[in-house]
Amino acid sequence: MATIVEDFEHYGRGAFPARWRARSDDARKIYRVGSELGHCFLRAHAHNQGVEIGLDYVFDPAMYARLSWRWRVLTFPSDSDECLGKKHDAAAQVYVEFDDPTMPRAINYMWSARLSVGTRFTNPLDPFGPVIVLRSGATEPNRWSEEEVHFLDDYRKLFDAEPVRILGIGILTSSNATQSVATADYDAFALLP
Repeated sequence: MATIVEDFEHYGRGAFPARWRARSDDARKIYRVGSELGHCFLRAHAHNQGVEIGLDYVFDPAMYARLSWRWRVLTFPSDSDECLGKKHDAAAQVYVEFDDPTMPRAINYMWSARLSVGTRFTNPLDPFGPVIVLRSGATEPNRWSEEEVHFLDDYRKLFDAEPVRILGIGILTSSNATQSVATADYDAFALLP
């Protein structure tokens, strides 16, 4: 049975989602609750910006091993290359953040502008942050895409270890490296056994 982590229905339209922590005040300018056909979601619009937000949600990975959500990209950052630190912008990224006895770790699930689906690489800005490309390129305008990842299996494969616990999830829409614009929507985060 799924446990809803966040559906953005409890915030006012245009508001920053209060349960999410922001790494800087710029995040409050990037991330706002939007509405469409009476349903709320998170809209991220980054103009020469790149700030992650996070939702603290601590749990034992023995209880839940999968995360699902829906997302869509409206604007990709110009001339980005997610593998290069100087151009490492992506329109849509979802992180699962883990607590580890030696260091915090995160898996970054990305919607890339051009990398092939299934591509895995190390985040050039974080040597302990592996990236998995789930989507690539544009889809039909305004079309939502559904995702489901088995983050426990991914952690085992990427780190050859067992996670201690999950700390939460993060979202990042970035365009600061390319000095351009990126826009994406996120919604319906849920945990599954």
